[in-house]
Amino acid sequence: MRLLGMTAIAAAALAAPASAQDAQQGAQQGAEIVVTGSPLDETARRLAACLERHCPPKEDIDASLAHAENQFVAGDYAGARSTLSKSVRRNEGYRRTLPVEVSDLQRAYGRMIDVGGRPDSGRIVQIDSLDSLKAGLDPKDRRVFLQRTLVADQFAQNGRPRAAEDIYVKVEREAAAAGLPQVSAYALLRRASLLGALATYQPEYKSRYHALLDRLETLPGDDMLQFRLSATVLRAADAARRHDDAGLDSIVAGIDARQFPRPYLLYAPTILIGDIGPSKMPLSGAPIPPHWADFRITIRPDGRVESAEILRQTPDLEKRWIRKINESVLHRRYTPYTPGAGAALATRIERFSFVQDWSNNDGPQSNGSRIRGQKADIRLAWMDLTPPDAQPSPPPKGAGS
Repeated sequence: MRLLGMTAIAAAALAAPASAQDAQQGAQQGAEIVVTGSPLDETARRLAACLERHCPPKEDIDASLAHAENQFVAGDYAGARSTLSKSVRRNEGYRRTLPVEVSDLQRAYGRMIDVGGRPDSGRIVQIDSLDSLKAGLDPKDRRVFLQRTLVADQFAQNGRPRAAEDIYVKVEREAAAAGLPQVSAYALLRRASLLGALATYQPEYKSRYHALLDRLETLPGDDMLQFRLSATVLRAADAARRHDDAGLDSIVAGIDARQFPRPYLLYAPTILIGDIGPSKMPLSGAPIPPHWADFRITIRPDGRVESAEILRQTPDLEKRWIRKINESVLHRRYTPYTPGAGAALATRIERFSFVQDWSNNDGPQSNGSRIRGQKADIRLAWMDLTPPDAQPSPPPKGAGS
């Protein structure tokens, strides 16, 4: 079980366009949680027993990640952050002997800091995660390069696209020189995803973006197939953002569904939440835990959403927020895919968190106090909670194949 661990290049290459579209809105990019189903009290006991017997650092890290995942899924964001923070303090000194494990731990901690409303601090911890890999691995190891792209993702999320692009360019060049063509292609894809998101709002990026798509589409060799497919996915997402239904349908029709064992997100309408309202903001500086809601999304083989339902949510979650998410989810478009036995439909479970970032009380929303507080504006973050062995939904009566 791994909280926010790196995915394989192929999966990341196909999934990247799904997250890149929301870069301007600060959505979580490439964020993934794999849930094993162990009860919360069981993972708590395992971690406590591990610490009581002074277990080896690797066991400590594994137990901490497992328990933090369960705490997050249960909605205890502060508890998950605390579990990871304590484990980082206990184990960061082992980065030379356990670089991958310590890096995974820090990466998860950085994500939890980000969703807790401190994106700048989260970015710093992602850089710490990179430093841990550098401490124990060859600087040309593929995992070092991939973590550098995650750092770039964090810069993009925090509104620093130029810094992000500089990192992508450097990783692309250096990975190619190190004999890692797929890693180089992945950095090219992340850069294209970023410029595509920027081009939606700033036309001056369009020519550079399309030039990168052309490069992706012409990458030679069977081992580059997933990146050529990703360029097609990005073009489909562009058509969807332009509300070019005919263009989108034409591109989707040309996608071989056999290439996709499960659907990947092409396009989701932008969700604008607004703010929580000054009357609901505390004056004491006390933290406001993120509200959240878990949605189960059922997707037809043609890539259209069949249904969306709330599995659970925090109490008193504003109905207008739920309506906006539900409307966006129902109008999503995914890649067509080949369903499993029995023509079952793919199901995704996603967590939407409504995050209020922290800042000093020196902006337009300042209440005159010097107490550091949270902004009234809401930042929406989403993470994939779909278990790897999730059972597909049976097709509804009359559903086409």
